[in-house]
Amino acid sequence: MGMAETSIPQALARAAGHGGSLTVLDAAMRPARLSLRELDERAAAVATGLRRAGVAPGDRVCVLAPTSPRMLLALFGLWRLGAVAVMLPHERRGDAGEARAFLAHRVAVAGATALLTDRAPEVRALLAGSPADGPASEVPDGFRVLDLDEAAAGVTGPPPPVPEADRLGMLQFTSGTTGTSKAVPVRQGQLVGNVLTCMEVLGMRPGHTYVSWLPFYHDMGIVSVAGLLAQGVHAVVLPTENFLRRPSCWMETVSTWRAEITAAPDSAYRLAAKAQQLRPAALDLSRLRVAINGAEAVTADIVDETLRVLGTSGMPAASLCPTYGMAETTLVVSAAGADRPVRVLGPEEGPAGGDGYPRPARPLVSCGRPLPGTGVSVRSADGRELPEGHIGEVQVCGPGVTDGYWRGPGAPPDTAGVLADGRLRTGDLGFLYEGELYVCGRIKDMIIAGGRNLYPEDYEIAADGVPGVRPGQVIAFSLPDTERMVVVAEGMGGEESLRRTARELFDRLRTTVQHAPAEVVVVRAATLPKTSSGKKRRGACRELYLSGGLQVVSGAR
Repeated sequence: MGMAETSIPQALARAAGHGGSLTVLDAAMRPARLSLRELDERAAAVATGLRRAGVAPGDRVCVLAPTSPRMLLALFGLWRLGAVAVMLPHERRGDAGEARAFLAHRVAVAGATALLTDRAPEVRALLAGSPADGPASEVPDGFRVLDLDEAAAGVTGPPPPVPEADRLGMLQFTSGTTGTSKAVPVRQGQLVGNVLTCMEVLGMRPGHTYVSWLPFYHDMGIVSVAGLLAQGVHAVVLPTENFLRRPSCWMETVSTWRAEITAAPDSAYRLAAKAQQLRPAALDLSRLRVAINGAEAVTADIVDETLRVLGTSGMPAASLCPTYGMAETTLVVSAAGADRPVRVLGPEEGPAGGDGYPRPARPLVSCGRPLPGTGVSVRSADGRELPEGHIGEVQVCGPGVTDGYWRGPGAPPDTAGVLADGRLRTGDLGFLYEGELYVCGRIKDMIIAGGRNLYPEDYEIAADGVPGVRPGQVIAFSLPDTERMVVVAEGMGGEESLRRTARELFDRLRTTVQHAPAEVVVVRAATLPKTSSGKKRRGACRELYLSGGLQVVSGAR
């Protein structure tokens, strides 16, 4: 596949001569700043130390640590060495047995030789397990847990050779919304090139300031920071935990640092707008030029709420830029330009759909035009390219498309069912209209009821408007081998109010959507299954429903 002709270290060294910096905020929002020249020099020292510790170019090295200067130095040190970064979610996942199994599995899939962490003794003990558990058999022989502080300190000495653009830069695990998460191999040149193209399309420039709270185990988090720094942008990074505890800190940071660029998923903009409504802060968002909205479905109501609430603080209407992309395309496939307000098609506007799939019953947000050099086509189940306005599978080709799924060192990537004649089969349904891409939903998530194809998102968005339902915390799915569907919603309030919520939700859906659900279930807050990046896992929710594993408070049918 094509890509930029520079690796991350090559681009960083070039950008260092034109300014740019990395600022990392701690839990108390205190800044630690590195110029790009300092970052380049210290990354070389880290690479030298890692090589001395036995890490070789091409080795997969897991990184398990929260956002901090030392974590970022280790990350750029891995890239400087030519090693492959494998970023892992650092939050504890369930009990020790679950955390151990998750960590051992990721290490084994990556074929990792080492892991860098800020809590090395704890991780060593976790992987060793208890005598009753037996050894973590999935962890390869010779695997080492390295201390992040020691690695980030670096050592003096001749640095290793600078890697080229075709060197593998990271293994990015997919979100796993419809199945098991898979590892996607991404080359350094793709990390640089995809962001460079986005900058050109969206009018971002060296010297602009970018604010991000996104976790580095998420593709939007790691690719955006790496790619923008490599182009001479000032990056201001705050801990993900700060945003999760207090969503208002995101736009406060954008305002304080006078940022021109930021990025986040759709649901994060909802949280930022809600926070500003509840506790209005004196924000100045007038310098914001590019507010990328991606990584999950972009919804018209959140676009409207974001611009209505944050617009009073100066956020320009044209700054919100919906995008479409995924780990398998490095990051971005298409982007709405930052030169006009977001385009939204109502259910009765634009094309009516076709080729067996109905037009969704909700407004659809344009994800803009494909990036230059990237081709997007919409195809039927038998591979025919469909005309404009017809709904089918979105397929992508271009320099950002990766080679397939990782199967281990030396093995060719797995392309079965993924690549068709050089095109990535995304598994998403959508259509092109006047040159712009509109995404309808996931093929695997489609509901068949009453002999019709239905979109779960139509039900989930309709449910959001019912009092007592936690916004964005609704999952709809069909039951296997039946034409029955179920809607599960997280509720707010006591048991009596939740029973009332279930009845009101059932009545709302029965009268506002195409086909009434067989059952509505209200569960306790924060119990719906999500991916590590916060995406809904509809299949997992279905399994919990069938096995009785949901924390049900009330229901209606």
